[in-house]
Amino acid sequence: MDKGGEQLGMFCPECRMEYVEEVFLCPDCRVPLVTEMPPAPTTEYVEHVTIFATGNSVILAMAKSVLEGAGIRCFVKGEVLQDLFRIGTAEIRVGKEDEERAVRLLRETNFSPEEGK
Repeated sequence: MDKGGEQLGMFCPECRMEYVEEVFLCPDCRVPLVTEMPPAPTTEYVEHVTIFATGNSVILAMAKSVLEGAGIRCFVKGEVLQDLFRIGTAEIRVGKEDEERAVRLLRETNFSPEEGK
């Protein structure tokens, strides 16, 4: 279709590639194409703090599960070394705004935030 003499393309909402008008499915992502590019996702800076550290992979998994079950987003720094070699200390990190709540939750469930430090 032409819009004022301008060729309109089709866009993949996943990979954001542009295709000619006759293509309706992204061959890479296998999702339907759209006529307008969706807005680009925005990224926000989140300051993370360490709230728990341990060298025990079982305790690490349990503490992470407690936090995730409460809806607290977290990630584990050093988890790959723990998974592959069972060496080193891994740290659970949360956003600064969740720090107080996460520490309180771990203490209530008998995890010591100082373990392994």
